Amino acid sequence: MPEIIRPDAGKVLNQEIKNRGLKQGYVADKIGISHAYMSQLVNGSKKVSTDVAVRASIILGVPLDIFLKKS
Repeated sequence: MPEIIRPDAGKVLNQEIKNRGLKQGYVADKIGISHAYMSQLVNGSKKVSTDVAVRASIILGVPLDIFLKKS
């Protein structure tokens, strides 16, 4: 199955969190992931999964396509 999440999705996630004046830990709790895992996502050491991208888009109120690769 091809990757559909863009490689820099963690950076995008971090920017959206900052744009809303939220804390990473708060968003991690709402998404249902650990604070440590959120940190790994935004610093690029882990890839954002499709599941996390979907939940983040709902929690942050952003379109899912900001996390998707452009074809």
